[in-house]
Order: sequence, then C-alpha cells, then structure tokens
Amino acid sequence: MNDRKQYPQEGRMTLSIKSTQCKQIVKNSVCFSMIVSLLFVLCLGTGCSNKANCYYIDSQAGNDANSGRSMGSSWKSLKKLEEFTFQPGDQILFAKNSAFQGSIFFSSSGTAEKPIIIGSYGVGALPSFSNPDQNDRNGNVFQISGSHIVIDGLSFEKCADANLRTGKAVLEVGAIFTQKGADDITIRNCEFIDCPIGVNIVGQHSLVTNNTFKDCNRFLNEPGWGPIGIVIANAYNEISFNRCINYVNVGGTFGADGGFIELDDRYFGTQVHDIKIHHNQSFDNMGFLEIETNVDGDNIDVYYNLSDDYQQFIFYWGGKNSKIENNTVIRTKPSLNGAVNTVFTIRKENFIVRNNIFVVANGIQVLKTAPYDVGNYDSVIHENNLYFCTDGSTDDPCGKPLGTGEMIADPHFVDISEGDYRLAKDSPAIDQGIGLGYEVDLNHNPLDKDGIPDLGAFEYIE
Repeated sequence: MNDRKQYPQEGRMTLSIKSTQCKQIVKNSVCFSMIVSLLFVLCLGTGCSNKANCYYIDSQAGNDANSGRSMGSSWKSLKKLEEFTFQPGDQILFAKNSAFQGSIFFSSSGTAEKPIIIGSYGVGALPSFSNPDQNDRNGNVFQISGSHIVIDGLSFEKCADANLRTGKAVLEVGAIFTQKGADDITIRNCEFIDCPIGVNIVGQHSLVTNNTFKDCNRFLNEPGWGPIGIVIANAYNEISFNRCINYVNVGGTFGADGGFIELDDRYFGTQVHDIKIHHNQSFDNMGFLEIETNVDGDNIDVYYNLSDDYQQFIFYWGGKNSKIENNTVIRTKPSLNGAVNTVFTIRKENFIVRNNIFVVANGIQVLKTAPYDVGNYDSVIHENNLYFCTDGSTDDPCGKPLGTGEMIADPHFVDISEGDYRLAKDSPAIDQGIGLGYEVDLNHNPLDKDGIPDLGAFEYIE
C-alpha cells in the first residue's frame, strides 16, 4: 500500500466474486466447525456457569432498568456495560437474534485463570453488532483496554471505514480494537461481514482463531487502501484456523487493493515480531499477508495455510528471519490491477521456505517474479517444495535452481477445478516433506506418525 509504486489505472474494473473454488475446502472444515459451535452452545447457550457472575443483554426483550443478572431480567442496550467494572470470571452474554449499534469501551480485566467472557445465549442467529460511524470511537464496536478477555461467537457487520483520515487514525478503526497494553485477548468463533478492518490488535499475546471474515469490497481509506480482515501491530500474537473470503476493493490508486492479514507497527510505539499465522483459509482476497516496510521483527512464521487469492501470497516488505512451511498456495488468478501478480516480495534476509506446494499461472515464477524490484531471493533457503504451472506459461515455475528435495510436478489434487486441494492417492507430494514438529494439517488430521509429512497444507488420508 504505502510502499507501492503508483501505476496508471487501465480503466476501472468491475469485480464479481465467485467463491466456487473454496466450497469444497470450506465443506471439509464444516465438521470441525460444527463441533466447535456445538461445544460453544453447550457451554453458553443456556446461560453461564453457576460459579460465574453473569450479565445478560437482549436488544428485543431487555430493559435497562432491569438488574441484568438473569435471562428474564436482561438489559437492553450496550451503554449499561460501561456503568460496571467487571471481575475476573464474569460472563457478559448477548441474546441470539439481538442486534446492536454503537460502541463499547471495555476497561475491565480478567486473569489467566479467570478471563472475562463476552459471548451469547439462547438459540437463533448470532448477536449482531455494527458501528458505521468513524467518529464514534473510530467505528469500533469493542474498544478494549483491559486484558484476559474472550470474545466468543458474535457477529459484526458494516462497521466504519477510515475515509478522510490519515496516518495513525486510519489504523484506529476496526470492529474489535485492542489498545496497546490490552494483552491476552482471545477472539474466536465470530464472523465479520463487510468490515473494512475486522480485528485490529495492538496488544500482545492475543489469539484470533476460528473466525470468518467475508465480503468487504469497499475502501478502508480511499483512494489507496483496501479492506483488511486482520491487522496486527504488536508482538507475540497468533492467527489460526480462520477463513477469509472476498476482501478486495477494485479501483483507486493501485487499481485494486485489500487482503486478509496485515502487519503494521508504525504508529503505536510497538514492534511486530514472533507472530504465528497458521491453519487459515483465504479465498478471493487481494492477497493473503502483507508486512509493512518498517516492520523489522523476526519470526513471522506462516504455516499450514491455504491461499487461493489475487495479487500475492505474502508481501514481506518488512520482517526477517522467518519460516514459510507446509502451505498450499494457488496463484492462478489473473491480475486485478494490471500491475502485480506474484507469490512473494522479499526485501530482507534469512527466510526458510520448505514443504510447500506452489501452483502458478500467467508466467509467475515463485522465486524470481519480483514486482517493485523487491525480490531478495538469493537469501532464501528453499527445499522440499513442489512447483507447478497450470497453463504452460513457464517451464520453470520455481525461478531458481531446485533446492534439496524440490520438484516441478503436478501435485494431483483431488479436484482442482472444484477447489479441492487435498492430495489424491497418486500425488507426488505424499511423504516428501521434512519433519518439522507440527501436529495437525489444515483439516485437523494428525500428521503422519512416521515423522515424514506430506507437502502442502493437507496430509493425505486414505
């Protein structure tokens, strides 16, 4: 974004996203997600533990004059939450089928043993939250300064963009925003629909897991910044088992922009390092991951992800000393902006790329294509990767002499035309990896007990 050269736009493009390629992979994850959802309902769906202090909010049947301490005496509005200081172990539960608009400044903290849980109760649709007003706490629904908080099973829709803002103010928006010092936050089982930033983490030791981000096609900040599912601005954070679909804006300075994940530590006096991004699925976004130029941290590790996106897999404008392992990367979509179509940019040094499957088209070479002249590929250790070009546009989809254990071959997916990127029984990727100590693949299947994993994000299962 701010690091990119400006290219002239060759006519404004229109975009109609079709997610047929992700249907099979999403279907394969339904079983696990249903189990997680069932456990969540069993834990919270009928109220909370007798050992916890519980507070109930129902936008339809509640009344702010009530005590809020039972389902039958629920509050009605978000403003009641700011009148209380909650204690470790407390649960704040929103009625399903409720809808709320506005913001909450949440300063209470739990502990590691007794986090504060913000969740739901009852049956029906997830409680829905929206804040379309960037002048109301930057468009945040939850603006959090406390620590040890779990946000579980809520829906966020149509939150504010950052148009007309500049600098730091752009990166203060987000449906959920955790301030610097708001540490040990868990965000799980939530959905974010048409939110220009879904989750924005400025604290440390936080986990964003098993959420869905989808369908944001508007600017975060017009004309040069598209929507982003997750923004991370500090160290020791983890992004896992999420799904992001259709985060891309067509138009503006760069022709198209947006993406699933961005790491950016320019504005909050923080440093991004030791970030784990794993077991995520990304479809039809304007890239999987982008790391801003000023990020100088180590150990930004990316493993067991599936990316079938536009533009790029990872822009490592910043970051160094990192590992990219056991990902399945599909880079066969055409360019949306007429300028960039690549797998990586790598600016700094000491990257390890291994056990991945890279499927490309349109002349892309994984370790040679270098938009903006950013391709420090001589410093990359690459081994045990599989490269394949689907359209014959290059005989060398790697772009470098093959490393140890590497091959150029058709990976033989179960059904590439339907987006089923699991390995067929005759796949040359089976048992060709290096044992790296990971335990499960993208579909939660245990890895081969012989210690030799398959390449890519999916372990072959007979």
